[in-house]
Amino acid sequence: MKGFKERQNIKTDIELLDDLIIDGLPRDSFIVLLGEGGTGKSAILAELCYKFLKRGEPVIYVALDNSPASVFSDIAGLGWDITTFCEKGLLRFLDCYSFRMKADYDDKCITVLREPDDLPNFTDKLVSLMDELNMNGKGIVLIDSLTEFMTLSDPSQVVDSVKNWRARGTKERNVLFFSTLHYGLKAFEGFADVFDYIVDGIIDLRYDPTYMASDILLKQIRIRKIKGSDHYTNWVNFIIQKGGLKPLIIEEKKTKKKKSVANSNKKKSKNA
Repeated sequence: MKGFKERQNIKTDIELLDDLIIDGLPRDSFIVLLGEGGTGKSAILAELCYKFLKRGEPVIYVALDNSPASVFSDIAGLGWDITTFCEKGLLRFLDCYSFRMKADYDDKCITVLREPDDLPNFTDKLVSLMDELNMNGKGIVLIDSLTEFMTLSDPSQVVDSVKNWRARGTKERNVLFFSTLHYGLKAFEGFADVFDYIVDGIIDLRYDPTYMASDILLKQIRIRKIKGSDHYTNWVNFIIQKGGLKPLIIEEKKTKKKKSVANSNKKKSKNA
């Protein structure tokens, strides 16, 4: 149809995600990483940040849960140095954390917001940064996290803002958005379902419930929904180490199988 651009699906260059999202992610998507603390949400954002920068696409990192300095350290801990991308002007931080402390940054890649609870002002700053980086049909915006926004502002206003970011960022400019959302906080229990309704994709993270019964925290991921792309919906085990996300394959002990075969043979011989 005239006037409509063909949807572009892209790979994230994170092998585990690309294996689960068969046709790639539509660029005009707002994706939420949903899970409880420690399940790997911020680590996935860190890897997305590096992968997009590595292929020359601009990145805006909205830091709410941590300072830009800590984000730098966390990404470096996974084995990636992103300093040069700041110098090249490909990476910009929208710092919504440092208003809590006495911190001034001379670095041009960091924009500090002293009133991050002013959501209309935040939206204007975000759109302005996207324009500065010429983010149209390229790049990614990473928000860590929506939960922190809801502690600063009225949650219903955050929901309305997400609708605006999705409209003005993903749909108008064809820019991919990824955001984290913490699951399990009673104050915001009802909002997980609301975000499920308004966003384009949900990626769930959890600890394997079977292993948790034995006090073992084994991370799992699944793609709940991705509009515009075929995807697998099964839970997959993974670990986070230097180099990012890696699938974890757990093999069952063969000794148990051998014992069960031996027992069945004994029963057969008795019945004979």
